[in-house]
Amino acid sequence: MDLKNIITIAKYTIDFEFRRFLPHTILFLGMVFVAISSTFNFFGLKFQERVFYDISLTLIGLLLLILAISLGVSNIAFEIERKIIYTFISKPLSRDQYFIGKFLGTSFFLFFAFLLFSFETFLIVYFYTKKLMFIIFAALGLQLIKSMIILAFTMILSIYVSAPVNITLTLLFYTFSELSVLYVSTISEGILQKILLFIKLLFPYFDYFNITQAVVFTGIPLNPWYVFFAFIYGISYIIFFLSICNLLFSTKEL
Repeated sequence: MDLKNIITIAKYTIDFEFRRFLPHTILFLGMVFVAISSTFNFFGLKFQERVFYDISLTLIGLLLLILAISLGVSNIAFEIERKIIYTFISKPLSRDQYFIGKFLGTSFFLFFAFLLFSFETFLIVYFYTKKLMFIIFAALGLQLIKSMIILAFTMILSIYVSAPVNITLTLLFYTFSELSVLYVSTISEGILQKILLFIKLLFPYFDYFNITQAVVFTGIPLNPWYVFFAFIYGISYIIFFLSICNLLFSTKEL
């Protein structure tokens, strides 16, 4: 696999989103986040600090989710619809190189949003409390990994289905991945239960990436090994979905 071709596609994708003012939108949302945070006194009491952590981490996780879905739905589908993709695959460029380059290019903006909001949250907390809450980077880093899994899944669907169907199926995937195996086993029975449990075991368990409760409520030091294995778990699913998509994309008629 030619790394140079992958980087070329990734750079093109980044340039394309710059022309659509995506980074400017992310920066604007970052400024709105700081402005809203500065207008509320979250840091007078312990409870208020917890409210800020909970709201901030939840909203940033939701933003990464929306960003992942919007990028995954539109990017490759747009180039197939406008026939732009033929410009790339007519060159000595394999489809898997094209797809991985697109994934890395779109993931850049997820990473950019992660860095921006992580540093903003970290600095806001330090400004008001003088606490160095490095755990914020771990919590949002796991949300980044989760959003990249969603991006890879959405890009698979974008090859075959329309944007509305893609969004619907991705939200179902997200919801199902948030459920525990125990909960899935209680909402059905018989053959349906076995099918749902099998699908559940194939899908990632997104609650594994949620350490918000540990940050907000428990006060117990987070085990670094938990974060490490959660990252490995998430990256494994990213590779899994990218492999499936490369296989499907290589056989699709364009």
